Order: sequence, then C-alpha cells, then structure tokens
Amino acid sequence: MSIEEHKALRLLGRVLTLSRLRVQSATPQEIVEELTKLTLENPMLKQGLPVIIESDYDIDLAWLVKVLKKTGIQILGVANGILTEQAIALDLPILPADHTKTSGRDSFPKTSAHKAIEAPKLPAKMLHDPVRSGQQVYAENSDLIVLAPVSSGAELIADGCIHVYGALRGRAIAGATGNPEARIFCKRLEADLVAIAGIYMVADQISKELIGKSVQIRLGDDGNICIELLE
Repeated sequence: MSIEEHKALRLLGRVLTLSRLRVQSATPQEIVEELTKLTLENPMLKQGLPVIIESDYDIDLAWLVKVLKKTGIQILGVANGILTEQAIALDLPILPADHTKTSGRDSFPKTSAHKAIEAPKLPAKMLHDPVRSGQQVYAENSDLIVLAPVSSGAELIADGCIHVYGALRGRAIAGATGNPEARIFCKRLEADLVAIAGIYMVADQISKELIGKSVQIRLGDDGNICIELLE
C-alpha cells in the first residue's frame, strides 16, 4: 500500500452538481402544494435528492426542514442569507448564496467577475473514443468535444460547453464552475441528466419529441433549461 492509503483520512476532489431549492413564498400551504407538484414531476426528490435551501422569505426553517425530510429530500445546508440565523440554531451548514439568480429578462448579473468565467481559457479537450459507462471526463476551464458516442452511466463535465458528435447518454454537465452562457450540443439526445451552471433537467422531464434528436441545450431567459432542435 502507498503512504496515502495508510492515512486515516483522505480528501478526494470531485465535481458535483448540487440542487438548490428556492423558497419563493411565505405561505406554508403554498409551499406544501408546490412541493407535492415537484415530487410528482421529479421522482428523484423522493429518492433522497440532496438540496441546498435558499429563501426569499424569513419562514420557519425548522418547519420547512421537517416537511422536506418527510418527503425524502436530504438537506445539505442553507444558503447564506435571510435564513442564516435559523440555520445556525438548527446546526445546519451555511453555504454560499447562488449568484446566478434570475431577475426578469436580465437573467444574470453582468459583473466583471461574471465576464471572467464566460470564455474558457484553455483549448478544448477532445475525445476520439467512446465514453464508457462508469467513466467521468472533466474538461477543466475549457470546452469538451466528444467525437464518439457516450454510454449510459458515463459523465461528461466541462467548465465551458460540451459538444457530442454522436449519441449522448449518461450525464452532461456544462458550465460546471457557474458559467450560465455554457451550452450542450449533441447529435442524438438520450441523456439521463443535462445541466448548465448547476441548473439541471432529468430524462423524465425531457419532451419525448426531443429524444433521439440533434439539439442544443442552454439556459433560457427564465433561468431554466431550454432544449432546442438543431435539425
């Protein structure tokens, strides 16, 4: 064994896609009704989907956590903001706020920090061989171009855009460091999950009319995933 394997603890880096559950009402009944709809539309919620709570209102956090846990949702923490004091009292982790919140048609802030991540700095990472199930490919600070099919169970991650000139199965995560201008292009859409800057869509949410088609995937003006035909 190596020296690293003998250590009691090891810190392993991995790029993860985290979901943020944003509370946009102060009325408990409206929250419960919307949560019921979300669980019907997103089966992953009942399967223990981990989320970060964000809120525009000073609601009862203890009540919300209890309701979410009953649904099956796992609480990773609370975004720094209006609920911070309650989160500390409940011993919940405090995480950075999401700076890609939408506001009307000006979906993302045009700050100098935002511009700094708009364009990848490195040449695109190019793959000529198929990406097999269980493989994870990460294009750090660049685009990712795949000239072969991507199998179910594989994962593509890029800080920039993702281009797949074949069938896209598995997971594709573009704009991994938070770039809302990133896009995903593929010759044949069959993905289990697609994500742009942390906003994701699972296979069950993708219109059947788009499955198997050549598409581009981006964030719309409302901040949600938008899939458009290229043919």
